[in-house]
Amino acid sequence: MSSTTGDARMWGKSARIAYRLGVGAALAASILQVWMNLAVGIVGSNDNPVNQGFFGVVATAAACAFVAQLRPDGMARAMFAVAGVQLLLAIAVATAPSTASDPMGATGVLKLSGFFVLLWLIAAALFHRSARSEAASADLLRELP
Repeated sequence: MSSTTGDARMWGKSARIAYRLGVGAALAASILQVWMNLAVGIVGSNDNPVNQGFFGVVATAAACAFVAQLRPDGMARAMFAVAGVQLLLAIAVATAPSTASDPMGATGVLKLSGFFVLLWLIAAALFHRSARSEAASADLLRELP
């Protein structure tokens, strides 16, 4: 086995690990967000209609993953877009008049949403790393005679 073949296998393994970690980060963000929303509600109680938007973020993630066909490069862009949706929702909810009466308040909503934005961005970075490793592996294999 040549060193180029070994390098390609190493890059391929690195791509798979990064992809799996990206899936884990995206699933963690989704499951935590749904669980928190169902258990106690992110804003007020769980029957507050404002909380429906947070389910929308998870639905957006699923739709973006479907459009990306679960490919690493597309998933990186999708998770970055979902982080943007989460951020826009956080700003909208934090500035809504109904949030002023919430015990957590606008600051709490922004902090919690910031945590979810961070998870989506971590997933995006991991998918991006997977896509780059996959491309590097393919380049190495093309160099083989």
